[in-house]
Amino acid sequence: MIKKLKEEILLKDASIKKVQFDKYWFYDLKDVSDYLNEDLSEVEYIHLPFIVDEVKVNTKCATLEDIERVRTAREKAI
Repeated sequence: MIKKLKEEILLKDASIKKVQFDKYWFYDLKDVSDYLNEDLSEVEYIHLPFIVDEVKVNTKCATLEDIERVRTAREKAI
């Protein structure tokens, strides 16, 4: 059984870096992977900049829909 993700929870969670671009929220894949304790390497991503400790870092990010698409496909394959 996979852990359900809800956008409201991800938006409130300070441990997950996120940025809004246009109308969509993009989440740091490493942070979400740690949160779920799952491998998300199959998720299509884009690089977006985050400021971490006053240093600009380009990070792999994806929308919740992109993450859920891979997780759902993986669960169906099992």
